Amino acid sequence: MEVMRRLVTRGGTGLPVALFAMVAGGCGDILRGPIPVTFEREEWSFSNAKGAKLTSEHYVIHTTCKSKPFTDALPQFVESCWSAYAELLPSDRAPDRPLETYLFQTRWQWERFTEEFAGARADTYMQIRSGGYSERGVTVSHYGTRRQTLSILAHEGLHQYLEVTHGRPIPAWVNEGLACYFESFDLTPDGRAVFVPERNSLRTPALREALRTKSLQPLSQILATDAGREIHKPSAGVLTYYAEAWSLVVFLMRPRHVNPYHDGFRQMLRDLGTDAMERKARAFMAADTDGRMSRGEAIFRAYVTDDTERFWSDYEQYLYQLLSMAG
Repeated sequence: MEVMRRLVTRGGTGLPVALFAMVAGGCGDILRGPIPVTFEREEWSFSNAKGAKLTSEHYVIHTTCKSKPFTDALPQFVESCWSAYAELLPSDRAPDRPLETYLFQTRWQWERFTEEFAGARADTYMQIRSGGYSERGVTVSHYGTRRQTLSILAHEGLHQYLEVTHGRPIPAWVNEGLACYFESFDLTPDGRAVFVPERNSLRTPALREALRTKSLQPLSQILATDAGREIHKPSAGVLTYYAEAWSLVVFLMRPRHVNPYHDGFRQMLRDLGTDAMERKARAFMAADTDGRMSRGEAIFRAYVTDDTERFWSDYEQYLYQLLSMAG
């Protein structure tokens, strides 16, 4: 049964959204099919650019994207992301209001908003070459291409979800790896995302190049890295970091019968943001006599394996299989 969207613009009335035709250009690449998500549309603007505010069960999307059919499809997409996040990472902490997402038509609008919203951190975010960010439970991004834009929404949405439902800082390798895990998807006829993490075309080129040039970053470096510092590095290093974080999570998410690290990783996901995780991390760090172990590495060793040499060997062998699946 098709659900009606509610219009609350001046003089508007409830109208059904029947289908979308594929068109090209700008924010005009859109989805085909009925939208079974109820949402409200209101007028909204930023810096003299007219836009819309779209409110669904879990999200409030503020957007200046010009294509109304495209923006009408966004609530369905982000709500399907929420469902996937919640299935993998359930939490008893529910937000008390819909989560805010800003999607701008242009980078100029994104930069002006970032200057106002992010304060002292704005200069750091300005170094992001393409993409978006999540700050204080709010995601902020700008349009690129249709596929890239939806991938960014899914990526930043995972960061946002973890922040509001799990609270405590999540190790960067887990946080970024999971965010990249949700970047690749197929779209159903009604615009829902069906995630296919092994086919992440955003990350496979950098991973393939790192394998070819033998320039994979060491496991200890990946586990210790603060993603916020990565954007200051040369582009190739940034891309390699994200590709490895993605592939690391894909490797750990494989089924139990082919993955000896499955149970430990799944327990780690259940413990994200809990006192239990902090206790385990502190215990491993206390036993580190030279004081070099990062919190991210301590959590990895506590849950996944303490035999990092064997793990790295298994992981490197898997990368060639992953790249063959990705095409």
